[in-house]
Amino acid sequence: MKKLSLYFFLVLMFSLFNSHSFAETKIKYKTYKKLPCKFNGARVTATASPNEYKPMGRAVCLKNKKAGYSGKMGTSIEIRRGTPVFAIKDMELMFATDYSSEFSCKINNLSQVRHKGEKNKILSHPITGEKIRCRYPFDGVSLQFKTWDNDIVLFYHLMPNTPLVPGFGKGKCKIRKFYQIEIPNQRSKIKVYDSDCGGIKKKFIKKGEIIGYVGHATNDHVSFNISPKQKGFLNSPEKKEHGLLWENYPKNPNAFLLPIMSKKYLKEIGYID
Repeated sequence: MKKLSLYFFLVLMFSLFNSHSFAETKIKYKTYKKLPCKFNGARVTATASPNEYKPMGRAVCLKNKKAGYSGKMGTSIEIRRGTPVFAIKDMELMFATDYSSEFSCKINNLSQVRHKGEKNKILSHPITGEKIRCRYPFDGVSLQFKTWDNDIVLFYHLMPNTPLVPGFGKGKCKIRKFYQIEIPNQRSKIKVYDSDCGGIKKKFIKKGEIIGYVGHATNDHVSFNISPKQKGFLNSPEKKEHGLLWENYPKNPNAFLLPIMSKKYLKEIGYID
């Protein structure tokens, strides 16, 4: 996959979104009354369950199976690391954080137990020297947006190369070697904020613009959630009863765009060959 320069891509996307050229696309426009279980090579694998004091949530599109662990803030969408993630509506970036590390060596939830056999190494603990099993990489960029109708949208487990905060992963914000292990000469903060890393470069985002890239945290995936009108995060963003309408490319300003685009569509707009 050969990427165009980000600048050229954003100019192209902005031009497309403001020229009614979607009417001429060969891709058939589709809408969905709930987030599909599978779309554009991605698949929903677990729902959000934000309340850590209640039983696990239910993934409606997964027939109430594979619910996320209690306290899980976002529904997981699995697809290859590095896949571009697109803005699901016109949004304003409120703040961004990054807790990415080269290795994560502690088990914090049931998901990490299930995937413990994926991408791990036996390393020496930097302080004690004991042998520990660590997963890698651990991508921890989190972005919180507000839409123009005051929905709160959260994305996390993005790679630390988001175009919205170019300072993540660089200089004093270079990723740590170990997550949750304090070692000498390592960045003192487990989590850094956009203000620590040169600030937000692009605050106002058009639907369909790239906001980042799918990361890896135990496995390849990105997580997201939607909080309508700031009333608290949904149990899962694909719940039909909340009336969320989804679309496969930007056309209806009231619909949410699927965050992963199809390869066919990306070829059509010139993003990939």
